[in-house]
Formats: sequence, structure tokens, C-alpha cells
Amino acid sequence: MVQVELPEAWDTDPNLPPRSDITMYNLNIDNVLGASEPALSQNLTRLFANLLERNQDHTYVQNYTGAIKLKLRKEASQEVAVRKYSVFGNACFKAGIVKVMLELATLHVYTTAYPKERYIAQYNGLDSLMGLLRLGNLAERRALLDEMLQHGAIDIIMQKLDHPLCIIRQLAVNLIRLLSTESMLGEKISAATTAEIMIAMCQFALEGPEFYIQQMQSPVVGWQSQMILGSPGIPSSQAVAHAPRYYAMAQESSLWAIHGLLCTNPLPSRKFCLEILKKKPEVLDLLFDCAILPRAPWYPETQADSIACEALALLLQWPSHIVPGVSTPMDSAFKAQDWKAMSQCLTILTSREGWAEKIIEIWMKIEEEDSRVVKRLLDRVETDYLASDPPDLRTYHQIFEYRGTSRIAVLRLIATLTHAAESCGVTNAELESFLHIAYMASRKIKSKEECRTKADDVAHIERTMEISRSPLYTVPLRMKMDAPARIADEGVLGPTALARLLVVLAQRKALGTIQGLKKQPSGLSSSTSLNHVQQITHPDVIRRFISIALQRVRASANKGRERVGQGEYDFARTAFTNTAELAAALVALDTHTQGQYSKEISGARKELVLALGNASEMALRRKQYQEALNFGHGAVTVAENIAASEGLDPSIVAKNRRRVQQAQREISQK
Repeated sequence: MVQVELPEAWDTDPNLPPRSDITMYNLNIDNVLGASEPALSQNLTRLFANLLERNQDHTYVQNYTGAIKLKLRKEASQEVAVRKYSVFGNACFKAGIVKVMLELATLHVYTTAYPKERYIAQYNGLDSLMGLLRLGNLAERRALLDEMLQHGAIDIIMQKLDHPLCIIRQLAVNLIRLLSTESMLGEKISAATTAEIMIAMCQFALEGPEFYIQQMQSPVVGWQSQMILGSPGIPSSQAVAHAPRYYAMAQESSLWAIHGLLCTNPLPSRKFCLEILKKKPEVLDLLFDCAILPRAPWYPETQADSIACEALALLLQWPSHIVPGVSTPMDSAFKAQDWKAMSQCLTILTSREGWAEKIIEIWMKIEEEDSRVVKRLLDRVETDYLASDPPDLRTYHQIFEYRGTSRIAVLRLIATLTHAAESCGVTNAELESFLHIAYMASRKIKSKEECRTKADDVAHIERTMEISRSPLYTVPLRMKMDAPARIADEGVLGPTALARLLVVLAQRKALGTIQGLKKQPSGLSSSTSLNHVQQITHPDVIRRFISIALQRVRASANKGRERVGQGEYDFARTAFTNTAELAAALVALDTHTQGQYSKEISGARKELVLALGNASEMALRRKQYQEALNFGHGAVTVAENIAASEGLDPSIVAKNRRRVQQAQREISQK
């Protein structure tokens, strides 16, 4: 039990003995922090004042902040039906823990003249705010975040990213991640501040572990190893071996922080994302650099690269009420607002040097990685880098989920870019350079039942990955929320990207000339070749592709219907909008190839009407009336121009008109 002599500030307490008896009156930490109310609040108020006394005993501050940190951390880790502040957590918040711990973090600038206890106390103080946040419910998390922002927390934490101690840098990254993912930081700060944080997090992720290794080798600050590895007396060789892994976990956290800033509910407006990119366009370059980070042997299970890919997709994500490629009477409002901003975002992307090659590099990095090498890295990480939680088969499979995330994020970027290819000045050679990616992503995906080998198993995991993410705070708070961040699986998005690339080339009258080319187009990526481009764009190959794409349209629609049967209307709506986007791409291909593939594409318009109508119905059931209106309008508009040979039942058209009317009524009553 740690015993601490009470400082002078406690003399004012009438319940304590007179000053002459203080030297004999020691009160242990458990009694101070474990008191019942109202004594607990009184204790904390006095304690917090004492912690901020500039000449306070270093050990006293370290021990009390450490005890507060551990108590909050323990309470936050307990499984409870409903999260909310404990008696202790509530008392800490009301007694001003936010102001106190933030002030404590800035009270002493680092110097070796002060003992390490002073900086361990600063670490404990900031860590205690993390525990308190995890303890709270939604309202308490909002209130805590508001108070932290009021007391300049972001500036304080950002300054800690350059702290001379690696444990403080690590804590700063983890604290920003927590505020971004398990609180609502992204909803509270400006685009300029968001951009600054994103840049700082990327820079941290790209620094590498050298600073951490040097710290563990240093006789002056090597003591940090006891906090990193959880026990004193760690040999320097072990601390040095573990340092890169310790850094890599924060590297991953830094990318999650960026993701959390962008994965809000609702998603940031396209105008907000444009402001981010106008303020710091270099964030795109940095995210691309993070997306191609090599798999490090000290942390082979990292998600850092795939989260960077997701962040890129989030910056350029379509509004939830839009199905790319589907025109509706609502388009004028969309084009005047969201599309204008989105188009400008894409223009900034395509103005960055080497942007197309960077997208291709992400894909090729995944394609060229050997799964056997990945497995060997995992098998060595406990021995070589002191992994405290050794990877298992689930860890191995998760790596392929992350790879799948990167793949579909790349496909999403390519498909989105095709809608702004003209305004962004995307060249034919750049479009042709992407063809092999979309073509590979359109290949057959073995079902689970067809998988016979371990390689088949991981390929299935990777190629069936889809993204449907809500803000992370919804998990501990057990909140039901429609996922604002969505990316379709490769089975749908691969053909969508390929169809869209063919559409733009056809629009430019370039598709029909590719077969006659004798030399490689200037600017074509070295990852492909003229021969490959000609193969993919050969009319016979396009016909086979269309047949496969229509099968994927129907399979995606069936997935949506299955989810309706399971009562998962949000997921069903996503499946239907994914279906509609692919069907719309095929319809556009028919339009711009002057009927060359009309026979093969027959049925796509009917599937488009059905998918949009079903998406509208799902949105109505979820009370998402703007989305229901847009999808319904789209279904009605497509049906107006459909050929009788498509066999669309007139009752479907009538049903879609009723959906539009219902959505209009609900919107007008708001």
C-alpha cells in the first residue's frame, strides 16, 4: 500500500487533525480515492489542487495520477449492460479532472533535470482521460470532449507528438485516435483542424520505428521499457527488440485516428472534404504513401495500409442518397452542391504528381505479396519481437480481410474517377492503365464450398470483403446505427469499375480504336501492356464480361432479398444500391457503344429498375425519406425509357411511383 504524507493544502479540512498532528496522520491512496460521497468529491477537489502545485513532491504526483488512471481503466474495462460514469468517474469529471490533467501535462517542459516521476505523472494524467472517456455513455463522452476542446486539448496533444519521450508520443497518438473513433471529434472541429491532424497522423505513420529503438538503447530514457513491457528490469536487448512493434501499434492507431475523423454520422459533407483538400492537398500524397507501406516483420498483422485506403475512399465517397450513374429529377440540386465539391476533390486528386501510378501501386503490392511469406512473418513475431498476444489462425485470416479492404477501396476510387474523367482531365492512357486492375477484380470468385486449399480459403476471404462501418463508439455503447461508410464487395465493384472504364473510353470514341494500335500509348503504366489492354477491350472479351457482369447483378440483387428476409434492411439497401450501380454502368455501356452489345446487355435496365425500387423500399422502412425519394425517382425515370422486350411488369412502375409519393409526403411533413 502506497502511503503519502498529506501536503499543506489539506490543513483547511476541518475533519482532519490539526497541523501539529499531520506528520502522524498518513492517509493511503485507496482511502482517498475509495471514499464514499460527499467525501470523495471533497477529496478529489483538494487532491487536484495539490497535483498542480509546481513544487509538489514528484512521487506524490506520480502515485496519485497512477492510481486514478488504473481505477478509471479498470472500471472502463468491465463488461456492463449500459455504459455510464461510475460514482468515481462522475466525481472526477465534476471535480475538474479534464482541466487538471491537461494543465499537469504542460506544467513542466521536459528536461533531464526533473526526475522521471514527473513525466510518468503527465503520462498517467492524460491516460486517465482516456479511461474516463471509455467509461462514459454518449452524452458523457460528448460533454468530456467539449470540455477537453474548451481547455485546448488538441493543441496540447499535438505538441506531445514531438515529445522527447516515446511513451508520451505514443499516448498522444492513442488519445487522438480515441477522441476520433470513440468520441465525436470529427463532428466538432473545423476542416482546417481536421486537415492538420490528418497530416500529423500520416507523418507519424511514415516516420518509422528508429526513434523508439534509440530510446530503448538510451541509458537516460531506457526506463520507459518498464511501462511499455509492464515490468521493471527488462534487459535492454529485449526492449530494443520490442520497440518497432510498439511503434507499429501506434502507427496503426494514427491511421485509425484519420479514419475516425472521416467516419462520422452523417459522413462529412463533400464541401467539408473539399475544404480539407484545399487546406492540405498533400494529405492525399501522404495517405497514398501510408497505403503502400511494406508489411513489417515486427507487426505483420497491421491494418495501417488498408485503413489509409479506406480513408482515401471516405474523402471521395458518394453521398448516401446517390447511386453513381443514375440520373433523377433531383440531379440539379445534387450537381449544384455535392457533385461540384466532389468533382473539385477529384480534380485535386488528379493534380497530384503520380496519382494514377500510386493507385496502381497499392493494387500491385497486394497482387505480388506471397501468402507464405506472410505466414512466416507471423510465426516469428513472438520470438523476434516479443509479441505479448501471439498471432493465431484468426490473425492470419484477418490479414486477408485487410488486403480485401485495400482492393475494394482501390476499385471504388477507380469507379468514382470515371464519373469525373472529363472535368479532371484523366487521360485515355490512365484509364487504360486501370483496365487490368478492374479486369482481374472481375474474375470468378470461388464460393466457400468450392474452396479446396488454404490458398483458396484466404483468396475467398480477401475477395468477398465488403465495408459497412459505423463510428467505432457504437460498438462499446451498443448503438444501432446505419453504417455511413460503405464499399461494395469485389464481386460487384470489380465489374462496375471495368464497365465504367469501358464507358468512358467508348464516350471518347477510343474503345473502338484500341484494337488497331501498333505501339503502346504514351503514358501507359508499366504494370500493363498494349497487348493486355487490347485483350481486355476485344469485343469477344467484352461480350463475355457483360455476361458475367449481369450474373453479378442478379447475384447482388438476390443477396439484397436474402437480407430483407433476415430483417436487415440497412444491409439490404446497400446490396440493392450496389446492384443498381453495376446495372447502370452496363446500361451506360450499351448507350455509348451504339447498340454493339445490346443483345448481351438486354435485361440490365429491368434489373436497374428493380434494384432502385427495392433500395427505395428499404430506405422507406428505415425512415430515410430523402434516399427513398432519390432511389424511387431513379426507378421511375429508368422505366420511362425501357423497351417492352425487357418484360418489366407495369405494377412495378406503379409501385415505384407510390414510393416516390410516400417519400414526398414524409419529407413535406417534417
